[in-house]
Amino acid sequence: MSDDLARDRRAAAFAVAGGVIIAVGAVLPWMSLFAGVHSYRGIAGLYGRLAFAGGVLAIIGGVVMLTRPHPRLRLAIGGLGVALTLFAGWVLLGLRATTQHLDRHPFLLPRPEPGLFVVIAGALVMVPLLLPSRHRHENAE
Repeated sequence: MSDDLARDRRAAAFAVAGGVIIAVGAVLPWMSLFAGVHSYRGIAGLYGRLAFAGGVLAIIGGVVMLTRPHPRLRLAIGGLGVALTLFAGWVLLGLRATTQHLDRHPFLLPRPEPGLFVVIAGALVMVPLLLPSRHRHENAE
């Protein structure tokens, strides 16, 4: 039984850690202009707010997993991690296109900032929750 408890706590720790990392990444700057003089934080836009909300959901799910562990909750948080990874990757492609377009202007000097990369890292922390947990089947005779 203590083996199951340790596994559930580890899964909850992954969920909470991933959610915190995502929330921090949503608050960090995602893009800057004028060589870093003016930065745009992720939470200023809709996509950053969605990422932040996903991080908060993961934190809540991790806390609930500590009190009431359930395999479906673990899978749901892992699925959220996959969804947030795909979402952040899509936003990263858009950010790349935006910085390439703005790079044509000689004074803007756009560059990506670390916030979106932190969101991707946090989402990837939650993906292992989709892996099946090893259960020991003991025969009661």
